[in-house]
Amino acid sequence: MSEQQDRTFMATFVTVLGILVVLAIALIFLARYVQHLAEPGEVPANDPLLEKRKAELLAPVGRVEVAAAPAAGAKAPPAAAAPAPAAGAADGKAVYQATCFACHGTGAAGAPKVGDKAAWEPRAAQGIDTLMRHALQGKGAMPPKGGNMALGEAEIRAAIEYMLRETGLAAGGAAKKVAPAAKPAPAASGAAASAGGSADLAAGERVYKSVCFACHGTGAAGAPKVGDKAAWKDRIAQGMDTLVRHAIQGKGAMPPKGGRADLDERAIRDAVAYMVSKSR
Repeated sequence: MSEQQDRTFMATFVTVLGILVVLAIALIFLARYVQHLAEPGEVPANDPLLEKRKAELLAPVGRVEVAAAPAAGAKAPPAAAAPAPAAGAADGKAVYQATCFACHGTGAAGAPKVGDKAAWEPRAAQGIDTLMRHALQGKGAMPPKGGNMALGEAEIRAAIEYMLRETGLAAGGAAKKVAPAAKPAPAASGAAASAGGSADLAAGERVYKSVCFACHGTGAAGAPKVGDKAAWKDRIAQGMDTLVRHAIQGKGAMPPKGGRADLDERAIRDAVAYMVSKSR
């Protein structure tokens, strides 16, 4: 009787164990299937929203239509005055969606969101040229050209005007306001004057704050801090041309152009002159 009970117990145990193994395998496959569905970036091949988005981005800016030639002797109809197209409306929207939306559509990194009039009004009041300069050179957390170095000035201007229009600030209004003429920068003395002319210290300060401050404002990587006369004395003695050459080519831990390959020699010279003027 005892042996019969043992066989019955073993049969029951094996059956239950088999059921549990099968259930575990089924749960594993189910979990993998659910995980696959939840993975980001998985978009069906024929997703209608994706196809619509592709069509918008690839749509041509315009098209050429050839009208039939008028019959001989027929008067040509008077040419209707074509309405002035909104400057860069189509291109501006495409550039915004492809490059600017990540920050200006979400408010990331403190960027003013499109549609937020309170955030955009003081910026628009600076004038389109100032906004262009900020977009080209970078400002705060925004990298030059929004990180898309392939963009040209016309595309960036179109994107700015598009964002202003979408915010309710006409490009011909506050955005076109002429900024007051900047006061001429004082002539640089010492090393700056030896560069063959006066440097634009105001422009140099802007470059310093957006690029050079990370090291020369903190002393990181052994860079001489602005205002540290002892650290700058021997460097200033080398002359402006040598300092500019070091900044362009890189020296020690400093990469060429401070890591900003888009800066030209004029901007670098102005930044060096500014730092020298504060460290003499």
